[in-house]
Amino acid sequence: MRYTVLFMSLLLIMNLSAQENISFNSKWKFQLGDHKEVSDVQYDDANWRVLELPHDWSIEGEYSPDAPMGGQCGYLPAGIAWYRKTMHVPEEWKGKHVEIAFDGVFMNSTVYANGKKLGTRPYGWISFYYDISSIVNQSDEIIFAVRVDNEKQPSARWYTGSGIYANTWIRIRDHVHVPQDGIFVRTNKNVLTIDTEVRNKWNQDIRARLLTSVLDANGNEVASVEDKVRLQADTIHKIRQTITVNNPNLWNIDAPYLYTLVTRVKTGRKIRDRRETRFGIRDIEWKPETGMWLNGQNVKLQGVCNHQDAGALGAAVPDKILRYRIKQLKEMGVNAIRTAHNPQTPQFYAMCDEMGMLVMDEIFDGWMKKAANDYGAHAFKDWWKQDLRDWLKRDRNHPCVVIYSVGNETHGEVGEDLVQQCHLLDPTRPVTSGHSGSEYMDVLGVNGHSEKMGFFDELQDDRVFIGTENTHTWQVRGYYRTKTWYRDGYPNNRQKPYWYPDLTKEEVFSDDWTNAAGKSHFKQVFNSSYDNAMVRLTSRQNIEQLRDIPKYAGSFRWTGYDYIGEATYVHGGWPFKAFMGGAIDLANFEKDLFYLYQSQWTDKPMVHILPHWTHPTIQEGTKIPVWVYSNCDEVELFFNGQSLGRKPKGSKWNEMQREWLVAYQPGELKAVAFNQGKEVAQQTVRTAGPPSKISLSVDGEPLANEGKDIVQVRVTTTDANGEFYPYGENRTYFHVIGNGKIRALDNGSPIDVEKHFEASDRIAFYGLTRAYIESVAKNGDISLLATCILGEKKQVISKQVSIDTQMLTLRGKATKVDVKVYYTIDGSEPNFHSKLYQSPFEVELGTTVKALVVLNGKALYIMEERFAKDEGFVWDAVQQAVNPGGDQAEDATFNIAYKSTQGMGFKGTGYLDFGRNSGGYVEWYQENDGSAGAFTLKIRYSANKKIRPVYRVKLTVNGKSKEIRMPATDKFRTQWDTFETFAYFGVGANTIRLEALEDDGLGIDELRVE
Repeated sequence: MRYTVLFMSLLLIMNLSAQENISFNSKWKFQLGDHKEVSDVQYDDANWRVLELPHDWSIEGEYSPDAPMGGQCGYLPAGIAWYRKTMHVPEEWKGKHVEIAFDGVFMNSTVYANGKKLGTRPYGWISFYYDISSIVNQSDEIIFAVRVDNEKQPSARWYTGSGIYANTWIRIRDHVHVPQDGIFVRTNKNVLTIDTEVRNKWNQDIRARLLTSVLDANGNEVASVEDKVRLQADTIHKIRQTITVNNPNLWNIDAPYLYTLVTRVKTGRKIRDRRETRFGIRDIEWKPETGMWLNGQNVKLQGVCNHQDAGALGAAVPDKILRYRIKQLKEMGVNAIRTAHNPQTPQFYAMCDEMGMLVMDEIFDGWMKKAANDYGAHAFKDWWKQDLRDWLKRDRNHPCVVIYSVGNETHGEVGEDLVQQCHLLDPTRPVTSGHSGSEYMDVLGVNGHSEKMGFFDELQDDRVFIGTENTHTWQVRGYYRTKTWYRDGYPNNRQKPYWYPDLTKEEVFSDDWTNAAGKSHFKQVFNSSYDNAMVRLTSRQNIEQLRDIPKYAGSFRWTGYDYIGEATYVHGGWPFKAFMGGAIDLANFEKDLFYLYQSQWTDKPMVHILPHWTHPTIQEGTKIPVWVYSNCDEVELFFNGQSLGRKPKGSKWNEMQREWLVAYQPGELKAVAFNQGKEVAQQTVRTAGPPSKISLSVDGEPLANEGKDIVQVRVTTTDANGEFYPYGENRTYFHVIGNGKIRALDNGSPIDVEKHFEASDRIAFYGLTRAYIESVAKNGDISLLATCILGEKKQVISKQVSIDTQMLTLRGKATKVDVKVYYTIDGSEPNFHSKLYQSPFEVELGTTVKALVVLNGKALYIMEERFAKDEGFVWDAVQQAVNPGGDQAEDATFNIAYKSTQGMGFKGTGYLDFGRNSGGYVEWYQENDGSAGAFTLKIRYSANKKIRPVYRVKLTVNGKSKEIRMPATDKFRTQWDTFETFAYFGVGANTIRLEALEDDGLGIDELRVE
């Protein structure tokens, strides 16, 4: 009997081995550069770096204004790199069907196995695999080499990352098996229709049985079906089955119930393949008059658009952080995500299935060139059908996916073909786009144009309408302005913005990231967290429109999270590295906007006060608009214990904030929220003293007790009493004790360009710093030591300096340590004989405090903090730049021209001199997030009058050219004139090129588009 059990166990193992998915992420070797003969088996990679996938090498690099990615992709390095890995081939794999699979590689990947080229995939946002069965049969060892080419930049219009940024797998199957993504299950009421592909790789026909069963969430079988099939030799067969599930639990947003489809292919008594497919039973209808109906309920799509990257973690986002971000959006009240503008990794959709998050699954940005070296420019025509097919087959079983999007702000007749292919591979879901080939789409998707005043008055009722990118508002966490700000000014006939009053007659706040002289571009501004900085309309009015207009099916704000890239066009370029339109910043810290949406889209009682109440340079008595967001019936505001009155919930956009004008003096604001007269929530903010301490806490799930894991630590700047200090900008130093390491540091700042990867210290941004700590072993204690020299950088109200040390246990037992700090204030290097820190002390402006941190008697590191007039935030800033330049020529793409600083009066860091060669050009990128139409181009230039009176220049916009004639200026390189002309811009990406048609005497300074 014992031998029978052992034999049956071996059979089970053999059967399982024939359908195994093995993670292939560990112990890859990596090297930057395009090394010769790397694909050869004999290549020596002994000195290469060993790492674990997923991996993004760009985010590991240094930010630089000269970095290949440029402002569009976030000023980070790109290039070419190789990955290699050696795999032992188990004997039991021979004679099986074996694949190597990649969930995502950015971009232009070429994969080799034992020197044999398996294939190339240009698109960086697609999953793919290769059959390596013959190599497995012939080898006891396989050396894989993967070349990744992200050298030509920009390769997109936002940060992409570089490398194998997603999971890799080895898949072992029987020669009779279900191909990857070969199952398609869809539901109608309680009836399931399942299409299953079965592949027979043998050279003879085989009789088989296809058994399909449905398991509930507890693993109980609730329905099944079986069919006999004859599988012809070396073919793939498709078998359709139907199953009825009695009284099913329906998948929806609030209760995302998931079933498991178990597919088995048997020949005789042998199970050749077994697959599990999670799915949900739900019915969706789309009605032009009312939008989407889920299981008979009208559901508004309360959505956001999101890119792949997660700030300091780049594109290789750990599952735990990805799950946290989706949950964070759910807590904000979001029920839908648009995958802008490319598919996400497979686990993203699985998580959305589990959490009840709807998905607009988007495949492409452009159907042609939108960035100089993107997929649309080089590979779309040859690859779109293959990529579309692989994407749809991969994602179509996910109940979270409710609609497909095939493009963003692009155009072309290929749009019709894209829609037809979607219908062919998945007839159950409608197809839309972000303002692309709209005449071919099932659902009308419109980006920024849908924000314009009067848009809904002209909207037809022939199709469902979705605002695929609206609204566009900007805000920096912790930053406030009471004057209303429009990106393109007000009034603006082209944008047709709504009018919004200023909150106060004169601006109340004057702190800023720099003074006016420090801004090289008029776009280099921080935007207010009062929901009063926008293109056309506020977030509040957009929320009202979505709620109250029946034919408005959904809105996807741009964006859920800030993201790296698009720093030039939108924010004026270096040192701005990121797009700051999110409700949550780069480091996963919530902005005030998060709570606005929460107050309108959630039911759990909440209350949130803005702004904070620490304003050291504001004259007492100045009236500050205090806003309170709450979803409760009434809110009462108390100032220093005295009631300022209760305010009821309003329904209009300008009532979504409960507002009190409060004369400033230090003290306490407390908001108390009531439902049906009963207190249900409250929040208190107090005026903070000078920064004196740091506080450590964990956001999200703690570090797992076993295995490799990651955790995100929040560092909060406080005063001596523990009150949040909202201007904190001191540098925190980190040290991990035990089996852990620093993965990356961040702070959410759009202008902090310090390196993230494995950094050891980082400044705070408006009082917060983020540390990502990961374990490096399966077990063992892990603690984090954080130290900081704290004080007001400019000593606005205090000369006090404090040094704080904090420990946080992340896994296992608390680590017992002895930490001492020795410091100097004279600029000398501290040592064991320097003054031991015991209490706060005062310093004068111009002082650099240095401190030696000693751990258990051993020197650990030296901290440094300088206090001076030229350090830190500016307190009396004027927001407008002194030299409000446009888009600088020297920062654009150019050829047969050189950057010059000869002369005077130019803007930016120089200008382009076209020298003695005709044919030189400069090319700018401009994004049009509204409707197509005529734009004014203002070209600032200087031209030598001594050579010719008029200069001929070819102006090319999106491939269409015309000749313009620019009059010479009196003084070359010192007098700069502006030449105005008109050009037609399409929706989305536009390129403007100026080409010198005559040699010598022309300089181009900048371009402004209005």
